[in-house]
Amino acid sequence: MGPKPALFAGAAAILVAIAVAAVAIPSLWAASVALPSWNSIAEMRSGRDVSRTDAAAAAAANIRAGRIFEPGRYYSDAALAAGRLPSADRARLADGTSLRRLVDDALVVGPTSPHNWARRAQLQLDAGDLAGARASLEASLLMGRFVPGLTVPRLRIILHLLQLKPDGDLDGYFVDQVRIAARNEPNKLAVFADGGAAEGRTQKILLSEFRLYDAYIRALIAKRAMDKQAR
Repeated sequence: MGPKPALFAGAAAILVAIAVAAVAIPSLWAASVALPSWNSIAEMRSGRDVSRTDAAAAAAANIRAGRIFEPGRYYSDAALAAGRLPSADRARLADGTSLRRLVDDALVVGPTSPHNWARRAQLQLDAGDLAGARASLEASLLMGRFVPGLTVPRLRIILHLLQLKPDGDLDGYFVDQVRIAARNEPNKLAVFADGGAAEGRTQKILLSEFRLYDAYIRALIAKRAMDKQAR
């Protein structure tokens, strides 16, 4: 190899190294900022509770990490944590960054997240934007009919919308998500439906499919027994 090709090869290697460093350095920096929150985020993703202090710390850490690198990833985790906090605590996070802003920013860079579309639907519902909530709910469903841990949150949104206004399409979504929950997350479905407005609807939907009905009823009986022991 002559001097010029060798020079070009060396320059190319330097440019590649610079490009890799330009990505690797902020990536590692963001990961180190979010690192203290990883256990709390993992617990929340699994549906388990964490303390208010840990949730606030996790939200703040992931907001900071998202400002450095991969905002779609870190803002999603921040929204997960912030959603566990009272509104007054959310207002104090990272210079007043709102949960709605976190969710919207995460969707801008990661619009295929069913979780963030569902979070957006709930926030719109809380704000009285029923049309927006319905559209965001449908977007969440389009991103995936069965998403572990998301079926019951969707059911809560659908039920709230149905209580405000009858809707045949929403009825269909409710039926579909109840069946998915009974098949995959019967314990969570039992917690959702027990003694509330969803109980009658849920049992009626599952009566035609005994295996699903049996799984739901067993989970419901177990939940009520645990509630009784806890009194």
